[in-house]
Amino acid sequence: MALSEQDRQILEQLERELRREDPHLASTLSSQHRTPVRGKKSYSPRRVGLGVALALAGLVLPIVGISIGLLWVTVLLGVAGFALMVTGVLFIAVPTVENGGVTRPSKPQSSFMERQQQKWDERKNR
Repeated sequence: MALSEQDRQILEQLERELRREDPHLASTLSSQHRTPVRGKKSYSPRRVGLGVALALAGLVLPIVGISIGLLWVTVLLGVAGFALMVTGVLFIAVPTVENGGVTRPSKPQSSFMERQQQKWDERKNR
């Protein structure tokens, strides 16, 4: 059931009064539909290769430390190896984002009344 002309006029009047009395709230409500643009996620072959190399180096360092046999060298190389493995895995797992963190409206901006009408229609169609 669509809104009657009287209901539509009442809602438009409420919207105008809200904008006049509390412009900050009105702007917050109207910008609520802005969503961050997710850039295209891609995995750079160079970055994946570097991550694999760092992870392998991180696996080798504790083995080298154990073969040296000195306790403090073993611990130091073990910690360094762990740090290299974590860094390598992060290089592999975290994709690069090409678009940055730019925001744009998720839909073309519509008036308050149009959004209310769309919500009403969606409820009616359920």
